[in-house]
Amino acid sequence: MTDFRHKLSSFVQPSGGAACRKWLKLAGLTVAILWTHQASAGVLAGDIISNMAVGEYKEEGSNVVQTSRSNLVQTTILPVYAATLVASRSQNAQISQTIQFPHVLTNTGNITDTYNLLTQNLTDDGFDLNNIKIYADANQDGVADNINNLSSITLAPGQSTGLIVEAQVPLTGTTGVVIGNSAKLSLVANSANNNTVSISNTDTVTLSNSAIVTVTKSFFAQNGTTYVRFDYANQSAMDSGQVILTDTLPASLSYQSGKETWRGTALNPASGSNDPSGIDYYLDTDGRTVKATLTSIPANATGNIQFAVNVVQTTAGAISNTVNVSYDHDNNTSTANISTTSNTASWNIAPIYRVVLNANATNINNSGSDDQVTAASITAGDEVSFTNYVWNTGNTDDRFNLTINSDNFPTPHQVEFYRADGVTPLLDSNGDGIPDTGNLPAGGMLPIVVKVRLPTTNEGATGTVYTVVPKAQSLGDSTQSDTVTNNTSIAATNISVDLTNGPETSNNGTGNGATTNNGNAWKTLTGESNGQVVFLLTVKHTGAATAYQFAADGDGNFSKLELPTGIASVRYFESTAADCSTLGNEIGQTRLLKNGESQAYCAVVKLKNNTATLTNVPIYFKVSSATYQDANTAGFDTLKNAININTLNAVGTVSFDPDLRGQITPGGTIVYTHTLYNYTKTALTGSYQLVTQHDQPGFTSTYYLDSNANGQFDSTDTLLDPTNISGSLFPATSQVRIFAKVQSPANAPVGMIDTASIQFKTSTGTVLDTATDITRVTTTQLRLYKFQAKDDDCNGQADSSYTTSGLTIGRNTNGTGQCVLYRVTVKNEGATAIGQFNFRDATPAATVMEFAPTCASCTSGSIVAPAKGSSGTLSGQLSSVAPNSSYNFEFGVRYVGQ
Repeated sequence: MTDFRHKLSSFVQPSGGAACRKWLKLAGLTVAILWTHQASAGVLAGDIISNMAVGEYKEEGSNVVQTSRSNLVQTTILPVYAATLVASRSQNAQISQTIQFPHVLTNTGNITDTYNLLTQNLTDDGFDLNNIKIYADANQDGVADNINNLSSITLAPGQSTGLIVEAQVPLTGTTGVVIGNSAKLSLVANSANNNTVSISNTDTVTLSNSAIVTVTKSFFAQNGTTYVRFDYANQSAMDSGQVILTDTLPASLSYQSGKETWRGTALNPASGSNDPSGIDYYLDTDGRTVKATLTSIPANATGNIQFAVNVVQTTAGAISNTVNVSYDHDNNTSTANISTTSNTASWNIAPIYRVVLNANATNINNSGSDDQVTAASITAGDEVSFTNYVWNTGNTDDRFNLTINSDNFPTPHQVEFYRADGVTPLLDSNGDGIPDTGNLPAGGMLPIVVKVRLPTTNEGATGTVYTVVPKAQSLGDSTQSDTVTNNTSIAATNISVDLTNGPETSNNGTGNGATTNNGNAWKTLTGESNGQVVFLLTVKHTGAATAYQFAADGDGNFSKLELPTGIASVRYFESTAADCSTLGNEIGQTRLLKNGESQAYCAVVKLKNNTATLTNVPIYFKVSSATYQDANTAGFDTLKNAININTLNAVGTVSFDPDLRGQITPGGTIVYTHTLYNYTKTALTGSYQLVTQHDQPGFTSTYYLDSNANGQFDSTDTLLDPTNISGSLFPATSQVRIFAKVQSPANAPVGMIDTASIQFKTSTGTVLDTATDITRVTTTQLRLYKFQAKDDDCNGQADSSYTTSGLTIGRNTNGTGQCVLYRVTVKNEGATAIGQFNFRDATPAATVMEFAPTCASCTSGSIVAPAKGSSGTLSGQLSSVAPNSSYNFEFGVRYVGQ
């Protein structure tokens, strides 16, 4: 067989986060992402671990499941500088001989490091060695790559390299250079970035005048076959006695018969006398141990043995192995043999990065029906979910960025990635700003959910198949990616609404689009200036559930809402009586109406104080769907009515308007905007007062002048003394805004209604006008917060206060991973109970469960979490969340990265 060997370069993935940007799919915009270099799959120094909690809950009396997300907490991986250097070696040598000692240096930290290399003679020996040099042996075949003397070397995390230390024994006559004496030297590797990392080996040379046998082991490939080779030499002037070479193959290799040779001559792997003279070669009964016994190695002779192996290991990484050597150095069977080992040879299986993204949970096929999902038809405003599967089909750990390759859904819309539960969002686990799978082992699979939220304003084209194509892209090799096709269609919404007058049952504007009664108003009411009229209106809905918003206009155009002459305001209230004789809560839209449902409401039209007599003043009312606003749907209807206004005071004096209603939380505030009208042709003089009477205890009102006349309550507005307001603030024929800030007591029960009567008086007590603010106490949304704290020694106690700020994490000086404690807090800031609430969370990247979740108020048996030392999702359930109360869900994780 031809002697064919070549050096194999160590394969090391560059570390560090890829220079990428977060993708966003919103409002029809896709931001492209570019990768500038590869990134390793493992967690490295500087990587950011992101984590977020999710809560699911139902409001009291509702069956609709809502979700709440906590704030994002982040932990940065600290750099760990660590290395190993193996191994100290001993060897016999002759006087003036050049010897070599093989070593292996490995970066076991999580950050690229440079190691300064040095050698030195030690003092506790017989003599010193000369011409000491260090050579690189990148593929660890025991042969120097070149003759460059190394002083330093840079290794990425996990990278190894061979180092060969060469030295020369001095000539005869040098002090201490006598048979039997030894010399020692040290090889030291010092981290250039952390002075606490300093590792060394000690090599020993003993002078001998007997046979000196050395063996070098290597791997090489030829014609698709992997070979193991032993190169042996007798570096002395004396023939050796018997030499026994033993090589036990690791489980990652298997023996391949039929390609064994000794110095080019075929060997027989079977035991017995079947080999050429001078060697007994065989494969032992375990099928893994190769033994070769040489009768002798002549003085200054060399030779080689090689055989073929099958590489069983499929995952990336190095296969390391050595040969045990035992030889008779003095041709005397009564003395002990010398035992030594070869160099540590390494066969590297380079990482292969591959990915499949498909729609099949049981196999990795990515074609045909396994490569697409078709969901049932949906309607505008709905959400559609697709379950896809990310398969790591490479031979090494990897993580995969998740982006949207393409989609054609109507704009605007939003696409997001979730874990298999469809609730927990997939986050960025390596700090490049792109959601990803997290670390996925070779052969592993991760189910993901792709959600598309459709617009409510565009229901798409009939018969069109809408597609979203997500992409999974390897971080180990950005050229490796795969996509899957997710399809659905958007059904026509088919809604219709009819706005009619009431309580009439005929001639009332029935029918969508029946805006006028042959150009005339459907209904006319009469009122007096500074008074009001009330229209009872009914909304009848057909089709998919929706709510309808209210509007009023003077010309029926509604592109710019302008009330007609003589009308000050229009407000809308629930109808608690068939004729609107009593009003309910103020509202701005209907409740959610299902198919065939109707809702009546009251439109209260306030007439201006200074209005002259007017007849047939037109006013148009409109209801429009809050969800379906596409022109293809009958999601709105308009009705024309009219008002006759009789004047009580053609000129008028002073008025304080309007009457307002609003909602407030217990202990909260609301700002009402009033206007004081001076209709006279002279400025007011003297002092005036705003006297307020609340009919509920604990409510207060504070008044501010709209100083900058911008109509917005802001910091520049002037606080008024309601007992002494200067008339100079109100010039002739002016309109001046006054803000009334109402605050409720913290213990105000939900449903309480406070009526504040505000009288504008002269200093003598004459009431010029009155406005009314009616405030109802309601609830607010649920809040979810997430906090974190360091626990370096993992004793379950926070080392500092819990925070939402970023932290750092790494390993302690004893090598143990540090811990992070998490606290998820749900808070009901309202005054009514929230129904069942589910905490949902997950162990972040590069961490495992250390402290099981605790939740004092969670339902017994509802807490689910991975076992200690494992990773995965967590959950716990509260039966309800009481008003003005908060509940904690706490757990801890341990860092297991480098």
